[in-house]
Amino acid sequence: MAILIVGLAVVTFSVRAESPPDATGQVEALEKVLHTLLAGHADSLSDAGQFLHLANVYLDLGDAYTDENKRRETYEQGAKVAQRALALEPANAKAHYLYAANVGSAAQLQGMMASALTINEIKSHTKRALELDPDYPPALHMMGMLYDGLPWFLGGDGEAALTYVQHAVTADPQYMRARLDLAKLYVKRRNISAARQELQTIMNGSRAGSSILQHPAAGKTNRSFLYVV
Repeated sequence: MAILIVGLAVVTFSVRAESPPDATGQVEALEKVLHTLLAGHADSLSDAGQFLHLANVYLDLGDAYTDENKRRETYEQGAKVAQRALALEPANAKAHYLYAANVGSAAQLQGMMASALTINEIKSHTKRALELDPDYPPALHMMGMLYDGLPWFLGGDGEAALTYVQHAVTADPQYMRARLDLAKLYVKRRNISAARQELQTIMNGSRAGSSILQHPAAGKTNRSFLYVV
């Protein structure tokens, strides 16, 4: 059967918050972290945690770059190291999530088209992350936004989208990007009072110092990692 080609203009699965373009010092700081991680032992890494750290940094760095070619190449590198983590720990929820997030981010930059096979791969790894950790907020958010952005013939489901994003917010009430997307989903359903409540929570969080662009860390570890989800 021929591979179904879907225009990204139709299938939008932007599931992660990106950093502000040229955020002060962010690119330089992330490149320094990447250089430190790779310096002297790039070919000798053997620990899944090291690969996940790298995949996380590549993901953040791809978000921080403004040049699309550099972004795509960076996400592709992130996918490769996440895949190496998966080879070592196939039952690691973060590895499945980081692989899906990097692949999905690269796919968004491919231009007009992404294959249904790529979309199914992203869904498969996100689903597996949730099988391993049902309350993992970034994977919940990603799955919800996939269901929201995909057309019905590729598995889009508006009610499933709402359920997943609600679960992400319940799992991590400080996950402001998920709250923003939840508010948008409520607006789609003309539930203005619920949307207003989410936006008010975001505003209150902003006053308290939280940023809508900050994400809960994967597994609550220390990180610069945007909740990628």
